[in-house]
Amino acid sequence: MKVLVTGGSGRVGGYVLRELQAHGHALLNYGRTLPLVEGFAHTSGDITDLAGLREALHQHEAVVHLAGVAHPRRATPEHLMQANLMGTFNVLEAAVREGVSKVVFASTDAALGFAFQVHPRQPSYLPIDEQHPCAPEDEYGLSKLLGEAMCRRYSAAYGLATICVRINSAWNLDRAGAEVSARFGATRSLPGTVDDIWALYQKQLEFPEGPLPVPGPPLPRVRLWGYTDARDTAQAIRLALENQGVTHDVFLTSADDTCSLEETSVLISCYFAGVPVYSSLAGYTSLFSHAKATRVLGYRPQYSWRNSDFSAWLFGRRAAQP
Repeated sequence: MKVLVTGGSGRVGGYVLRELQAHGHALLNYGRTLPLVEGFAHTSGDITDLAGLREALHQHEAVVHLAGVAHPRRATPEHLMQANLMGTFNVLEAAVREGVSKVVFASTDAALGFAFQVHPRQPSYLPIDEQHPCAPEDEYGLSKLLGEAMCRRYSAAYGLATICVRINSAWNLDRAGAEVSARFGATRSLPGTVDDIWALYQKQLEFPEGPLPVPGPPLPRVRLWGYTDARDTAQAIRLALENQGVTHDVFLTSADDTCSLEETSVLISCYFAGVPVYSSLAGYTSLFSHAKATRVLGYRPQYSWRNSDFSAWLFGRRAAQP
């Protein structure tokens, strides 16, 4: 398939480009900077430029839309909304005008409202799935939820196939991929080395000394210990692109496990004792369900942080400490 990828130069974009190329798709990256992985065609442009997007999309069959501001603290609210909302609108509008048949939209679990909470919030039930109420309190999660609504509208109005993949905190757990992402970060005032990236993950795994006995992030409201290996995120994007049966839908993707050092039953008993639990959450099972993505798209996570280059780094670092 001939595919335009917006934002393939980003932290997750390199994984997506490699995954799509490995499965035989012809790719053109569209963005303001060159991809950090070699061997991919690139055209410079901005997603806020509708005319430029139309020109780049000419004679393409599909768009994978990754570009945008990926965190509420990486831009002013007005810049984030301009990039994420108008950028998504332009991608959809350009796709319709150029006769493109499919758009895969990179959404986020932040649309649910647990990633950047202002007020602590309890889940309505566990595990969380696509039917769970969405209540984002930050502009990033809001922009992605509104982007999903735009996708639904364009599918209903024009028959454009749109699949929204809610990415659950993509982690760079392999050293080769983390090295590419580190180069991306060094150009954008983000963590600039593999050690810097992995140190951020380490903070989410360790609980400081205090009255609560549960290892993990300082508060459960920080993404509910959810994560995904970026290689599995790329798998989900590819499967959405290759799907032939869905006109519009939203799919939540995640790892099979949490990023907590405590078992899920302990997390629930400490933090969510009154929350209904509708399926087995044995061992370290994630509080987010990817059952729908597995059933419809064939998505199956292949990786866990517990058996990764990151974990070898983490436990080697611990062993070396006096």
